[in-house]
Amino acid sequence: MVSNYTDNILHDVKKIVGVIFGMRREAMRLRPRSWKEPHLLLYQVLDGKPHHTGIEMHYDGCDVTWQAMLTRQDEYEGGGTYFRSLRKTIRLKQGQVLVHPGELYHKGIDITYGVRCLLICFTDGMNPKILDDSRQEDDDPKYETNVLVCG
Repeated sequence: MVSNYTDNILHDVKKIVGVIFGMRREAMRLRPRSWKEPHLLLYQVLDGKPHHTGIEMHYDGCDVTWQAMLTRQDEYEGGGTYFRSLRKTIRLKQGQVLVHPGELYHKGIDITYGVRCLLICFTDGMNPKILDDSRQEDDDPKYETNVLVCG
């Protein structure tokens, strides 16, 4: 059952990636990086539970990453995915999917309360040919508060 759900998402992601990057045929070659994909990412700040609030700046090292938001925005406070090159934090609503080149530097913004759960998938098979030339010395915490709520 879960594989049907994720297979449908991957099929839609391939179509979207093909249109966005003008590489329709190449996008159909996208495949999960390993048998471990997709995987759940859980952020939580709850009394009596171990806290996992965010993820430091990194890049995924795959061709294309997608993430599907599983929780409602009223189930947590804070959060979002900050992209260094955009100088923006993207916040998804439940059911939305964010697709980006795996080479873009990004971080999971800390949540301050609740539970934020995402389904993440690293895929390979099509190089979108987008390089991230952002630099660590250009980071400024104020950029993380520049939030775009998708809707």
